[in-house]
Amino acid sequence: MRSLPFLYRTHAELFHSVSLEQVYATILFSLRGRETVGQYLKNWLDYTNKAQAEFDRHPPPFVAKILK
Repeated sequence: MRSLPFLYRTHAELFHSVSLEQVYATILFSLRGRETVGQYLKNWLDYTNKAQAEFDRHPPPFVAKILK
């Protein structure tokens, strides 16, 4: 596995606004609060799946027109 500094330097060009300190803080937060982060992600995924299903059942009129 590559080191975190390597990964940060590799992707730093894509994320100019994220510091190495912020990357480490995010990783630490995620590791210390695995259950909390896991539950948050589960809730987010459930919400997005329900929203997508609702959109598919009742698309806006312009989308329904395009799909026909």
